[in-house]
Amino acid sequence: MQVPLEIAFHNTESEKWAEELIRDRVADLEDLYGRLTSCRVRVDQRAKNSSGTIPPVVRIELGIPGHNELVVSHEPEHLERKFQHPDLRNAIHEAFRIAERRLRDLKEQRERRAGPVGSQ
Repeated sequence: MQVPLEIAFHNTESEKWAEELIRDRVADLEDLYGRLTSCRVRVDQRAKNSSGTIPPVVRIELGIPGHNELVVSHEPEHLERKFQHPDLRNAIHEAFRIAERRLRDLKEQRERRAGPVGSQ
């Protein structure tokens, strides 16, 4: 990437394990789509209930040449529907799963537009 990875935690404490997991998952995105120019990841605890079970929102912004910034985010309700006890680890994995799918789709679209190598 041309711009160093940015990781920010808002309304929640930064967790070393979470930062390491995010860095690993960003490396996976770079392996999948080598033309990434930037990546910003924001972990935001928007609300809390009395039991502290509302999961954080993980927002990923990817800079891609020749394309609008690709943004992945989900609301806590999405995680609550998908997981019995959603937490930060679930939120990170789900956000990156969605980002990987969207990058694969973009890569496939670009390959289809480029056509077979050597065709005119």
